Amino acid sequence: MHMTEKQNYTLEEIEKKLEQSPADIKLQNLYAEALLDNGFLEEALRQYKSLVKVLPENPEINFNIGIIYEKKNKLNEAQKFFEKAVSLSPQDADFRYNLAFVLDKKNNIEPAIKEYKKTIELNPMDSSAHFNLGCLYTKKEEPGLAREHYKTALDINPDDVYARFNLAFEYKKAGETEKAMAEYQKLIEISPNYSWAYYNVGCIYYEQGKTDQAFEYFVKTIKINPKDIEVYKIITNIALKHKKLPEAIDYLETGLFENPDSGDIHYYISKIFERMGESGDRLHHLKKALEKKDSLSANAAVISSEIKKLSKKKDRAK
Repeated sequence: MHMTEKQNYTLEEIEKKLEQSPADIKLQNLYAEALLDNGFLEEALRQYKSLVKVLPENPEINFNIGIIYEKKNKLNEAQKFFEKAVSLSPQDADFRYNLAFVLDKKNNIEPAIKEYKKTIELNPMDSSAHFNLGCLYTKKEEPGLAREHYKTALDINPDDVYARFNLAFEYKKAGETEKAMAEYQKLIEISPNYSWAYYNVGCIYYEQGKTDQAFEYFVKTIKINPKDIEVYKIITNIALKHKKLPEAIDYLETGLFENPDSGDIHYYISKIFERMGESGDRLHHLKKALEKKDSLSANAAVISSEIKKLSKKKDRAK
């Protein structure tokens, strides 16, 4: 199918050869490929458009034009050229996959499913096609088919963290907690820094009332991803219910260091200090939370009212 064999020429070397033989179609195609490989999309597109006028029935040229349009996020144009490539070479699994992927990105679910299935018919070992089919069936709320394709993707590529995470999440949604937990733990073995796996294990333990284990996994989550504000809120809620106040303060203060503009973390620190009876520290963090109200999910008017009450108490105590 390839018009030219890939050769280890630099872009400059190809340009010099093309200067000597400007009408050489193979050289023109090699030049276009090199431009695309090096990220010169506009130049590559111009070169391919020139080529497609000469060779309109060449599937690879049409395919590569589609690739460029996809990279430029011009999905309608990409679809048009992928469809042309598929019509010229219907047995090419890569052409089918890229057409399916563009349809998927455009949220054309049924046509995308159809093309992914054709991709798999041509190449049953395409784990990405299975994974993307699983995602589409999840979107369609067809969990049985979603699981089937996530499992197949994992049979082909056991280290696919996204397929394993999605399979685990399907089990979790269905209430099959043991299967979900097993998949999350496998995921943690494969990818120890995948924070969402720790988060979901924490959620399962929390739902089971195993607060010590839940707290441990939520802490692991923020150690990997200290920007996750929502996890600090959960840690605070666990701390307030289960007397882990000093620990929570340490983690929240670390969170504040990582997220200095978070009004929410200041607010949740103030809740811990309220429970500890530390009104001065509570007042300080409430004021800071209000200063950063653009990043505050709590009611600013309520916080303002609390600040006024605490300030009055402080004045009376002087």
